[in-house]
Amino acid sequence: WPDGYRHFVYGADDDRAQTHQSGWAMRNTNNHDSSRLKKSCLGVMLCSNNNNNNNYNNNTLVNIRPFICDKARSKQKGTPCPTRGCRGILVQRKCSGHAGKPVTHVWRCVGGFVYFQCKGFHDHPRPQPKSS
Repeated sequence: WPDGYRHFVYGADDDRAQTHQSGWAMRNTNNHDSSRLKKSCLGVMLCSNNNNNNNYNNNTLVNIRPFICDKARSKQKGTPCPTRGCRGILVQRKCSGHAGKPVTHVWRCVGGFVYFQCKGFHDHPRPQPKSS
């Protein structure tokens, strides 16, 4: 769950460098440079009935992982909250923690190393962990 302005250097054979995973809901945002992978945060889906979506430490907060595909994510918005008895719907809380834009993660391969850079602070709760 990297957050903030962070840099890491991994050996090319390190599993952390090869999986390109962080825990956050990220989607690829560049496909023109094979030595560089850039991902942008999609934020989190929250229940519309939660009166204080800014309370990140609320244990009852519904924090659904948004779908990566734009079309699927647009269908996900407005679906019923999964909490039993709740009449709310899912709304997307977009990430804007990098000067008003989504937090980005960048991986660059140079020589035998992978350089990882996180740009920005996530301004939303963590989404649920990804299913394995």
